[in-house]
Amino acid sequence: MIKKISILYLFIFVCANMIAQPSDKSKQLLEQSSTKNNGYKTIKADFKFSTSNLQNDKTINETGKIEIKGDKYHLSLSNTDIIFDGKAVYTYLKEANEVNITKPEPSKKEKGDFFFSNPHDVFKIYSKDFKSKLIQETTLGSTPCYEIDLYPIDLKTKYSRIRMHIVKANLQILDLKIFQKDGTLYLLEFSTFITNSDINETEFTFDSKKYPKAEVNDMRF
Repeated sequence: MIKKISILYLFIFVCANMIAQPSDKSKQLLEQSSTKNNGYKTIKADFKFSTSNLQNDKTINETGKIEIKGDKYHLSLSNTDIIFDGKAVYTYLKEANEVNITKPEPSKKEKGDFFFSNPHDVFKIYSKDFKSKLIQETTLGSTPCYEIDLYPIDLKTKYSRIRMHIVKANLQILDLKIFQKDGTLYLLEFSTFITNSDINETEFTFDSKKYPKAEVNDMRF
């Protein structure tokens, strides 16, 4: 009788542990990555961004740099500079030689924009808006990483899935691939990722003296 009771308690204990443990550790990894990346005082990164379409087999490539400090950021692209000083967004269009000043707008995550409308979004996309699944532990180049898929809970989004790779050693984001429902594929790849370095406040301040001949359009109304 005692033996049967012991076996019963052991069975209950094992079942309770199985229920308590998540069937997929992707959520835990994503939360750890988000917490760590959002905990840095500053982030400096070089990245590559590509847009391709399965229907016309065309690919557009772009490179850029991002600097983040608190809520502020400075995003540099080949034809555009975007500065957010914590209050307003200054977008300098190099070819047109004009600066547009706007109020910060809500992120455009529902359209699949997890970076350019607000670079902070790339570190926060794994919240309550997604279901996630750990696909595999793999190696990209020589970097061991986790491969995770995210599926939007809101089916009205313009994308169907996000695939991301997180570096195993430090839980930093290696890349992000967004599958749009219209066949467009966005790929964001970080080539360098430097944290907690000193960044001068001038990087997050729009200095009109740098653009003496630029047309300035203040659209904050």
